[in-house]
Order: sequence, then C-alpha cells, then structure tokens
Amino acid sequence: MYRNRIIFASIILIVLIAIPITPAIILKTPIEDTLLAEQLLLDLIQGKLTGFIKLTIKPVINGVPVQDTVWFIAIHNFTGSEHKYGGLSDRIVYDKFVKPGTYNIKVNRIPVASTPTGKTIYKPVELYVHVATENYAGGIYVVIEPDQPIRSVEITIPLHKREPASITCTSCSRGSTANLQSGCPPDAYEVSQQLQYAYVKCGECHSINGIEARWTITTETHMYFSHHSRDLTYKWWDMYAPCYALLEKTDTGWYDSGKAPVESSKEDYVIQNNFGAVKVLADVGYKCERWYDSNFVGLDGEHVDYEYYIMTPVDLDDLKAGDQVSCSECGSTPPSDYHVIAESTPDVKIEFEVGDESYWEWTSVSFTFSFSSGKTISFGAGISAVRKSINPPYLRVIVHSWGNQNNCYYYWFEDNSKHSYIVHMSWIPPS
Repeated sequence: MYRNRIIFASIILIVLIAIPITPAIILKTPIEDTLLAEQLLLDLIQGKLTGFIKLTIKPVINGVPVQDTVWFIAIHNFTGSEHKYGGLSDRIVYDKFVKPGTYNIKVNRIPVASTPTGKTIYKPVELYVHVATENYAGGIYVVIEPDQPIRSVEITIPLHKREPASITCTSCSRGSTANLQSGCPPDAYEVSQQLQYAYVKCGECHSINGIEARWTITTETHMYFSHHSRDLTYKWWDMYAPCYALLEKTDTGWYDSGKAPVESSKEDYVIQNNFGAVKVLADVGYKCERWYDSNFVGLDGEHVDYEYYIMTPVDLDDLKAGDQVSCSECGSTPPSDYHVIAESTPDVKIEFEVGDESYWEWTSVSFTFSFSSGKTISFGAGISAVRKSINPPYLRVIVHSWGNQNNCYYYWFEDNSKHSYIVHMSWIPPS
C-alpha cells in the first residue's frame, strides 16, 4: 500500500510539473474536449507531442448537404513518405452505413520551423477523405497544420453521380464462368508499384538583356498539384452461385479531388538568359491506389462490389524549360508597385510567397496503372500545378551587364502578387 501511494504521489508531481509547460489551449479546452485533452496531457508526460484534428465531414450533392446515412466514409492518412511515396496510404477510418459527422484523429505535432515572431510551424498532416452513397461518391485531399493541440476543421466534399457503364458479361449459364467475377476478398486493396510521370507547367521564367534569371526549387520546396479520384460499383446476382451475373456497373469517371503538396527530391532550376520568357515545367510522379471491397452490400440475393481509385502526386524530380512565352511587360515602363535593385547587389534572391490556390493551365496526360491482380486502370484527362506551395520556389537574378546609366533595374510581380510565381523586369526607369 505504501509503495502504491509513493507511485501515485510521483504521478501527481509529474503532472503538476508538466502543467505549466502544457500549451494554454489545452487548459482552456471546452468541456466536451476534456477527454481529448487528458490524452494529450498523458502523452506530454511521456515526452510525446501529439494533438487531435476534429474533422467535420460535410458531403454535398449539387451544393445541398447530405443528411441521410451514407454507404461509407473512409479517411486515408498520406502523411510521411511511408504512406505517400513508399507504400500504401493508411486507411485510418472506414465506417459503413453512418451519417456524416465529426471524427477525432490523433496526430503527431512535429515542429519544423519558426517564424521571425517566434511562432512554431508544424509539419502538415495530409489526409484524403472519401464518401460514398448509393448513387454518388466523392473525395477531397486536405492538408492541415496541427498548430493547436486540438484543431477543429470542417471540410465540404462535393459528390459526383455514378453513371451506368458498359459491362462485359450480363448473364451466364449455371456452372459456367462469367468474364467478370467478384473474386476479391472483403476489404482487399492494392497499390500501384509504378509511378507515372508527366511534365506540367508550374511557373514562368522572364528576363531582359544583360540578366540571367533562374527559377529555382530546393529540397525544402513543396509544390501543389491536382489530385484525382474515381469510383466504380458492380452489382452482381449470385442466386446460381458459383456463377455471378453482372447486373449493373456504374462509374463516376475521374474527377478533381483537391490539391496535394509534393516535395522536391533535389535542387533544380530553369534559366532564361537575356530578353525572353519560358514556361517552367515540373516532372511530377503520380501514384494510383486501388481500394476494392467485395460483397459490399447484400440485398435479396444480390451484392455490390465497391472500387475506388486515389491518384496522388507524390514525386517531383526535375524541372525543364518549356515553350517560349510572349511577354509585353518585360522591358516596359514599370508600374507603380515596382522594386529597385542597385549595382551593389548584382546577385539577388527574389522570393515568392504562399497564398494563392488557383490552378495553372491544365496539361492533358495519358496514364495506365497496373495492379498485381492484373487489373489496369487508365487516366486520360488534365493535371495541373497550383499557385500554392509550402516553402515556395524563388527567382535568382544575376546581372552580367547593366543596361542603364543608373546601374539599377526594376522588377515587379505579375498582378502585384508574390504568389503569381512570375517576375517582370526592365531597365527603363518609372515615369
């Protein structure tokens, strides 16, 4: 008994010591989050910095929220190379026949940097959320910084209608084998072993006579690219098992399911020497995951197999110059929002910023992903970079010869936006 009291007193002492360094938000947590806060406190005592993302899921059909029970809600964890690049994502939630609501997802809070004001920046958590109803399906890729011990996030997921698709076999005789069969066990999954690559536009590099411009990424750069998904169902009639008659197949086709960041695997740049401009193209690798659930729904002697694909950008290993770009701004009189670079700094780094989420132009690509079961799926649509980054690219500007008597040049961002990823230059002084 005495030993137990000592242990209990020691625990209390540790807690009392830990409380002053516990993030203030834990101590001010609303009553409904008390249990979550207690878990975080216990982790903190053990030297683990963890948090919870309270993820509220709101699927909508044509903008109208879905209130009814859905077939399933799946949440995939793509955080870390082992889940994103090196292997299959971790399906941390798979709820069948539930109503949309809130999920408490426990995450590690990993500090990666701090701002000049002393604010800590944490490694983002990357999740893919998928929702399916009887006739609709949709998904969205989300990136969340766990900058608070308990972070509440609400996401809206547009659902897409599954349309009837052609099928190989609609009936077969007793004892024969259909061309399409339900042969996978429940919750079977596969992941593509090959990446498919394509060059997509992610910026432009402009310059003027006497200047060398380098549009640059480093191993710290994370650029965003479009994310894509697809859903199929197979309705079978198995009254005469082992023969399965395929009654109906539906397909959403590929749809845009958000934006996903990709880490550069090396430092690279595109050069523009003297007057002119070129597109900056990034070589991006996409991984496709196939998730297949056999005998998903049993209804009066029939069943439905559910299949969905997650096509995620996971690799960025090269930049190259694309086509020439016509520019009417470089070499002209600077607008009012110009910046000046003088002779004392002939080699400068012009930094872009994070913030804009608009897409670049879409690049048409054709991918074919193969899986170990022999199943293949093709993607023939557009992919795009996004004007958004984590640790953005930058422009290095080197002056080889000064083009005016003042020995200075003028530069400005397109549309006065540092997240345009485009810089214009001129030797002509402002009027």
